[in-house]
Amino acid sequence: MPRVRADDYDAKYHAILDSAAMLFAKVGFPSAKLQDVARLCGATKSMLYHYFPTKDDLLLALLREHLEQLIAEMETALAETAAPEQRFQRFVEVFVTKSAQSRQRHVSAMNDVKFLPAEKQAPILKLERQVADRLGALLREMTPGLPDEVYAPYTMLLVGMLNWTDLWYKPSGKIKPQQLCERISRLFLSGFLAEKPQPRDRLKPLSRD
Repeated sequence: MPRVRADDYDAKYHAILDSAAMLFAKVGFPSAKLQDVARLCGATKSMLYHYFPTKDDLLLALLREHLEQLIAEMETALAETAAPEQRFQRFVEVFVTKSAQSRQRHVSAMNDVKFLPAEKQAPILKLERQVADRLGALLREMTPGLPDEVYAPYTMLLVGMLNWTDLWYKPSGKIKPQQLCERISRLFLSGFLAEKPQPRDRLKPLSRD
């Protein structure tokens, strides 16, 4: 007979993830111990193992949840407008806002994927590629016709900028979140939109020599 989930299963599940994110961000994934996660969320080790048999499983769940929520919020925001530059700005806003709201998860997403075994890295890397691919598609919408090799560097430059912004930016400072997003968009687009499609080389006439 299948085991029935407790009514508070989801609440405990997310409490464990929150505690793990806090600990991983503070001491680093390699130094964190499951018993420390259990202590932070007021659980026993046996209860923790019921949810996550290994520390790798816990990190995998943490990163998967963070990226899936980012992608879902991003797609919802992009559906709100059809104008390419406005869609780009909404992408930046969602990325910055989500990272700030889930700062500890964002730190783990940047730093800890490499500690997972290859088979557990694969689904996380696939989700990260979805984010990058969505951004690459937005760049093509704004300036179609560039050589393929131009879009990928711009995509990764912006992803790198957005990833690291969360590590120094303080929403309580003088620059408000909306102002920051506008400045990031202006800075990036000033360079990217200067790129122009290159005309195809005209066929040279065959030599009669």
